[in-house]
Amino acid sequence: MAVVSLLNQAPYRRTYSSRERLNVDTLDGSDPWLSHHSSGDRVHAHSSHQSCAQFHRSPRRNFPPRRRCVTLEGNLLPLLHTCQLSTCDRITINVSGKYFETWRKTLEDHPDTLLGDPERRVQYYNKDKDEYFFDRHRPTFAAIFEYYLYGGGLKRPPQVPDDIFLSELDFFEIERHVVEDYRRGEGYISDAVILPERGLKRRVWMLMEYPETSIYAYIIAIISVIVTVASIALFCVETLPGLDSKHCVEGGDPDWLDPFFITETVCTTWFTLEVIIRLFACPSKIAFFKDFKNLVDITAVVPYYVTLFNILSTMTCEGAKSSASLAFLRVFRLVRIFKLTKHSAGLQVLILTFKASVEGLCLFLVALTVCILVFSSAVYFAEMGIPGSQIHSIPDGFWWAIITMTTVGYGEVVPVGPLGKLIGMMCAVSGVLTLAIPVPIITENFNKFYSHKTGRGRM
Repeated sequence: MAVVSLLNQAPYRRTYSSRERLNVDTLDGSDPWLSHHSSGDRVHAHSSHQSCAQFHRSPRRNFPPRRRCVTLEGNLLPLLHTCQLSTCDRITINVSGKYFETWRKTLEDHPDTLLGDPERRVQYYNKDKDEYFFDRHRPTFAAIFEYYLYGGGLKRPPQVPDDIFLSELDFFEIERHVVEDYRRGEGYISDAVILPERGLKRRVWMLMEYPETSIYAYIIAIISVIVTVASIALFCVETLPGLDSKHCVEGGDPDWLDPFFITETVCTTWFTLEVIIRLFACPSKIAFFKDFKNLVDITAVVPYYVTLFNILSTMTCEGAKSSASLAFLRVFRLVRIFKLTKHSAGLQVLILTFKASVEGLCLFLVALTVCILVFSSAVYFAEMGIPGSQIHSIPDGFWWAIITMTTVGYGEVVPVGPLGKLIGMMCAVSGVLTLAIPVPIITENFNKFYSHKTGRGRM
């Protein structure tokens, strides 16, 4: 029984290429996939939901009339379509001479795309050849075709330039959210522009946020950069010996004419006005306080006002000294350097690169932590009981391990025993290998963001 069954299946096991399945003709026009000879008679397998009729004779070949099937909806299948199963509704796509064939349902699972919408793709239908012809980029369409077949995200072939790939995605009208996911993965920077309603607020917002819109906005941006650089330079210079104690006059009263104080007052006044004006004109107060750059602007002016409040409340230099002793407040003034990211494409690329590399950096930190724990514990037990040992506990080994793995090598803590030195060599080699983990990740992300931010490959 089994042998007879296998022999009876032989006619169905014949393989056809995609073009043969569409263009092969039998003597009576029936489908060779669904017919076989039994005792000299041809048996046709028809779906109970379709009717087939004699339709036409091919003008190019002297073939008998072909059968054309009718679907459940009453629509005639294409002229050369001889398959008689209700589920067999194949579509052939010719992209600059390269053929792709799939089920109609596979395309129409994406109805918002060009190929998934029958009404939009019909303009590319070639009735004579029963195919859809597109004079487009073939390597790119291969990736688009895989997206139709398997779903998921879009994968750009390495040999296809990014601008051509995006152009083809736009032509075939691939879903917008899928394209946006691809752009984010490739490092494109989406600049969502949200503007206030028309009027005074919109004009003020354009002046403060978009230097390229007018000469006045450009001048404001230049002033902001100059003031920011001057404030950072002032913060560094005033710590030089001999300059950090000239804020008071004789008698201990504050020196209101001190150049450092005047310069810092002018800079802080500019930053304060800038924050107030932008807060007034911003399209959304909630979004304003969520923006990192705005938080930097607010944080940068806090130390000055704390210091000024202490001076005015005591009217002595002791107030300035007490506020200066709050080191973290003075350090807050350095966050003004992040204001430069608003006007510097290079700093924006660096920030975006590190944000995109967080996952790789976390992997590096995990590997570094594991190595530190292993080598610090190993060197502690290797040095235990050795006279003159400098590693008296595992936490002491933490410092030695991190300095050794990062190849800094201060040398104030070193192993003295032979086994400890061997562990030190292994620790140094492991550190070099561990430090190599984040380098390709950061480099790849930097190249992507830099190319798109500077315009190469940008649509």
